[in-house]
This record gives sequence, structure tokens and C-alpha cells, in this order.
Amino acid sequence: MTNLKSDMEELKNLQREVAEQRAKRTRHRAPARQTGGQESAATETRAASMQTATDDSTSEVQAQEVEKAIQDFAGQIETSIKTLEETASERPVLALLAAFSIGVIVGQLISRR
Repeated sequence: MTNLKSDMEELKNLQREVAEQRAKRTRHRAPARQTGGQESAATETRAASMQTATDDSTSEVQAQEVEKAIQDFAGQIETSIKTLEETASERPVLALLAAFSIGVIVGQLISRR
């Protein structure tokens, strides 16, 4: 029982000391914030403008990457279509059978059964 009381008292003392230390730390920081208020506002404004410039350049880079990816994809589709055209002209029966099969598959996918 006495152990519990002494532990509780020690805990309260520690909490009080922590509160005092926090209060001291807050008092030391408060004057620095008051004198540097105008400087910190200017610094924040500069930081915000630099962040906006960085965001703009990042969005431009992303737009260029997307455009390049689209061009690459369009080139791949064009190559695939040319290959299909060549194959269809070389083997018309196979092309007709493939077209019919694709039609049946798409019809099954679209049907509401």
C-alpha cells in the first residue's frame, strides 16, 4: 500500500516537472516568434511561390511524359494494324474466320443472358 502511494506521488512530481519544463521551453520560444514574425511571413511567401513553381514544372514534366506515352501507344497500335492488314491480305480465309470468331465472342459478351 505504501508502495502505491509513493509511486503515485512520484508520478505526480514527474508530471509537474514536465509541465514546468514545457512552460520554460514555450517562454524561450515566444520572443523569437514575435521578433521574427515579419521575416517568417516573407519566408513563408517565398516558400509558397517556390512550391507553386515546383508544382508547375512537375505538372509540365508529367504532361510531357503522358504525351510521349500516348504517342508510343499510338505507334504500337499503328504497327499492329499494319501487321493485321498484311496478314489478312496474305491469308483471306484465316482473316474471315478470325473476324467471324471475334464477332461471336463480342456477341456473347454483349448478350444479356
